[in-house]
Amino acid sequence: KQWYQRRVRGRYNNEYPAVREAYMFWRKYGTVRTDNLPEEQFDAMWMHFFNNPLLDTYELRRGCNIVHDLDMIPEPSLVEHMFHACRRLNDYPMTIRILEGIKNKIPKDPVVYQWVLQELAPVMEELGIKTPDELGLHIAPEGKGPLPY
Repeated sequence: KQWYQRRVRGRYNNEYPAVREAYMFWRKYGTVRTDNLPEEQFDAMWMHFFNNPLLDTYELRRGCNIVHDLDMIPEPSLVEHMFHACRRLNDYPMTIRILEGIKNKIPKDPVVYQWVLQELAPVMEELGIKTPDELGLHIAPEGKGPLPY
């Protein structure tokens, strides 16, 4: 048991501060399935995660995937923090994936997606982010019919 504790302690007390920060985040907040947290605490937890200056690309993608897997549409303020984290890491494709994920979660209700875009418009303009529709990612090639998604 002491050998295991030494090994784990050694893995996270290394020269990679991003690994140590991510480890401490998951230790503090416990499981990633936080269904029992109040909404304000949930948002504060994830905003703290995405505001971390030591966040690396792997942890950014992990956090975005976890938020996407939850049965909810993230608040525009949380998506705003995701966008700023993507900008810090120079990961423009991830911003497009975030918007696609929100759009695919609510295919039958485009009003909610338009509301999210309206709330995010100032941040998207500031960071130079275009929607998947503006980039033509959901337009079928000529003569191929509609895309399956």
